[in-house]
Amino acid sequence: MNGSGSMVPHFFALTLLLVTSNCLAQEQRSHVGRATCIACHREEHSLWTGSHHDLAMLELDDEACRAPFDGTEVSSGGVLSRFLLVDDSPVIEVEDADGKKSLPVRYFFGTSPCQQVLVAGANGRLQSYPVAWATPEAQGGARWYTLFPDEKTPPGDPLHYSGILNNWNHMCAECHSTGVVKDYDLATDTFRTRWQEIDVSCEACHGPGSVHVSWATRSKQEDSEKPEAPLHSGFPVDLSRGSATWIRPEGEKVARRSPSATGSDETETCARCHSRRTTLVDGSEPGSPLSETHLLSLIEADLYHDDGQILDEVYVYGSFLQSRMHAEGVTCSDCHEPHSGKLHIEGNSLCIGCHDPGSYDLPAHHHHVSGTKGASCIECHMVSRTYMGVDPRRDHSFRVPRPDLSLRIGTPNACTGCHEDKDSIWAAQKVVEWYPDGRSDNFHWGEALHAARRGAPVAPELIRMVLEDENTAAIVRATVMAELTPFLDRSNVDLLQNGFFDPDPMVRRQATLALDGIGLQDTHLILIDMLSDSSLIVRTVAAELLSPIEAQIASDPNGAGKLFSKALSEYISIQRVHADRPESHVNLGSLATRRGKIEEAVEYFKEALRRTPSFGPASVNLADALRTLDRDAEGIVVLRKAIEKVADDAGLHHALGLALVRVGEKENALPSLKQAVQLSPESPRYALVHAVALKDSGETQLAIEALQAALLIHPDDRWLKGAVEEYRSELKEPEED
Repeated sequence: MNGSGSMVPHFFALTLLLVTSNCLAQEQRSHVGRATCIACHREEHSLWTGSHHDLAMLELDDEACRAPFDGTEVSSGGVLSRFLLVDDSPVIEVEDADGKKSLPVRYFFGTSPCQQVLVAGANGRLQSYPVAWATPEAQGGARWYTLFPDEKTPPGDPLHYSGILNNWNHMCAECHSTGVVKDYDLATDTFRTRWQEIDVSCEACHGPGSVHVSWATRSKQEDSEKPEAPLHSGFPVDLSRGSATWIRPEGEKVARRSPSATGSDETETCARCHSRRTTLVDGSEPGSPLSETHLLSLIEADLYHDDGQILDEVYVYGSFLQSRMHAEGVTCSDCHEPHSGKLHIEGNSLCIGCHDPGSYDLPAHHHHVSGTKGASCIECHMVSRTYMGVDPRRDHSFRVPRPDLSLRIGTPNACTGCHEDKDSIWAAQKVVEWYPDGRSDNFHWGEALHAARRGAPVAPELIRMVLEDENTAAIVRATVMAELTPFLDRSNVDLLQNGFFDPDPMVRRQATLALDGIGLQDTHLILIDMLSDSSLIVRTVAAELLSPIEAQIASDPNGAGKLFSKALSEYISIQRVHADRPESHVNLGSLATRRGKIEEAVEYFKEALRRTPSFGPASVNLADALRTLDRDAEGIVVLRKAIEKVADDAGLHHALGLALVRVGEKENALPSLKQAVQLSPESPRYALVHAVALKDSGETQLAIEALQAALLIHPDDRWLKGAVEEYRSELKEPEED
């Protein structure tokens, strides 16, 4: 009796505990606000106060607003800007081709090294004004300065203050505030963008805190048994470091993480904003894998140098993924205090926390006088590039300087970046002299990218070397997979096979996309398999590529139709997130084209042009859709109107030339095709098409000369070489040595 009687309260308590825990787990998370967090987390709040996250977006009365509105004038790109106070409120008076306007300032962005200004636009828009205030510590000192000094920005231009590239709702909001929902309504062309907190606050990284607060409050109230902690203490993501530490065993030069890294929650949480990426879900919160909410840009030619060094604004993460640091388990908070964003320690002292100072922080290693700039770890291993005119940012790929690569593939190097009076030959010789057993002349994956982008016949073999190296970073594997596509044949198609089973969705996505050039007859079964991929970025491209045979898939006896419908709906939903942008409508038009719905595609392309008349791809795709409908004459009108707006768009001239060829106006086509080559000499395809048109017009010698000129820029391109050989053979002209 006593035994069984004593079980009742324990069983009841256990049941209550489980019920409480389940209720917490099922409770809908919501934002609670920074003020709620401060009660228990004062130290973290103190560190965060005054940080870049704290000052990411400011009300007009914030004491951190520094930019003076004192009548200063700035003239740039055909726009005159005056910064005034009207009734004690900041106003920008603008004069351009549209006349004079007064733009009330609504908010400020950041404080250092520059402070930007947000002005009101139409239909719920906020626009980031392209003249900013450089703060005193910035290069050149405090001043108003233009962000685009080399650009003409007339009304209608994407870089005009009212243009899509300065639109806060799409370009900025998600990463400058907490809990942002863009909420664009296509029917009314209106934004209802909102945030939970104006700046980057606690829940921007930790996620909505209501379940955490509920659990913490109940824990304090309970006098006896504490409620079981919900997963991640009630947050959707675990940002705790746990017991992780870095230990350098005696006799070793570099520390190792203990225990080994098991997840990527922290770095992927930071990467939601600190990366060059495309948003897939409006209003997403931390906690989901990055590939479910954002599509990371790869090491693309206009974003990075061929060896992966930063070129355009790529915001850290894509560089960091290339690094050995990332491969060994280093996370952002190993170097940065996560609430202030500052380094834990300045200078080499931070690096020697893991790297043996007796091996690295001495002249025998860096070959510079200790204490000088050249002896600083980051000057060699984290070179900087300046963006927005005044903002130097460090490359986070932590690379070893390779002037030998500069000689082979034309990439920059840290040595000549400082020693501007020296060349890469000198630097490469110094590196060999100092490090005879170093990496000079070792193969680097950048050589594969360089070869592929030049059309070199050796590219597939170099890509194979990269993909078969088990130490190759996933972002590199995905990038070389993308570059393999033009070279795919029976000798290398096996490289795609491993890509379909790669653990990283970036690689699986690129392997799937590569099938687009092979043909559905041979690949549709593989694509059907990819419809069930766990990653959004993979299954949606599989659905896109399968869309031409959707009727066939719908009748699939194994149920592929449901998977296809779901993935296709996801693809369309992603595009609708960006319905304010012309790219979205071009993508939907391209999808309609694949599905054989050409009239529908025409309307999508027209909608893209209604939004942004200067968006070249919309005109090119519209003209192509009209061609499919045997309406080439209309397409030519579309392209000519587009060229009137954007005369320096090579793609428009190329498309016009092709359209004129199709309607039999070969002579009229040649100037357009030539103009495309002149505007975009980096495109071997434009050069080849121009040469073919010359040949077809009976100008074989001129075609050869055009190809020879292109080969000076693209000496390895197999198509250009093949055309030269063919045309010379026809003229019986001997080849030059």
